[in-house]
Amino acid sequence: MASSSNDSTAVISEFLLICFPNYQSWQHWLSLPLSLLFFLAMGANTTLLIIIWLEASLHEPMYYLLSLLSLLDIVLCLTVIPKVLAIFWFDLRPISFSACFLQMLIMDSFLMMESFTFMLMAYDCYVAICHPLQYPSIITGQFVVRAAVLL
Repeated sequence: MASSSNDSTAVISEFLLICFPNYQSWQHWLSLPLSLLFFLAMGANTTLLIIIWLEASLHEPMYYLLSLLSLLDIVLCLTVIPKVLAIFWFDLRPISFSACFLQMLIMDSFLMMESFTFMLMAYDCYVAICHPLQYPSIITGQFVVRAAVLL
């Protein structure tokens, strides 16, 4: 008895993204608060980075960690929000498989980095509260640089 093969292969090259499927008619209205929050987040994080960079008294490990967190937040905002706004404003729903994979990779990587930065900030606070006299020798600029490179 001969065996017959019933194989089929399909290559997925792009996806169609549907944001808020039950609110298709509201998409233009939903884009207004989303774009406002996007520009607010970008402006606040950029302002924070500029202030920490320009003010010499803020060149301390705690503020380096805060600026790292701000930089990670900028990257995370730039990863997803522009595509969502393009869907809302211009109805550009298709996204290629490689672009979708890249977005997921960036989101997962930078969210992990953000979690690690929060952990470093918690350790910074712990050392400042529990070991205040040893704080300057434990939490140094070199410590923050090594931790950032470890990210």
